[in-house]
Amino acid sequence: MKKILEFIKWFFYITTSVVFICAANLTISGGNTIFVNTLWQILLCGFLTALVTVLLRPGAKDGGKIMMLKIIIHYIILCVVMIICGHWFGWMVFSFADIVMMLVSVAVVYLIVFTAGFWLDLKGAEEINRRLKEKYNDKE
Repeated sequence: MKKILEFIKWFFYITTSVVFICAANLTISGGNTIFVNTLWQILLCGFLTALVTVLLRPGAKDGGKIMMLKIIIHYIILCVVMIICGHWFGWMVFSFADIVMMLVSVAVVYLIVFTAGFWLDLKGAEEINRRLKEKYNDKE
């Protein structure tokens, strides 16, 4: 059950970030419309990358070197998934410029997702600690 809830959390974080990046990329490239199929494709990308994230995301128990290695492997696999999906969906061709654009887009999504995840987890932990202090300080 914990893995399912974790998947749902990452799916929403990632999908929201991908929508943001797609909107930014469309704006930069001069696009003005997005098709319904693209929305479903974004959801599929969110699903696939959330699955990769749940399976390969570095944990708090990992040491510094192991965590950095896991982050690099995680990022590379996310890039491979998104390059394959991007080509399959017609979002990009296998050109140097498009691959770099996808690598940068994945990096920005990575940064947004993990910043938001860290911030929200930190806020949740602070709230739990506050409630525990309220509960147990009253009994002393």
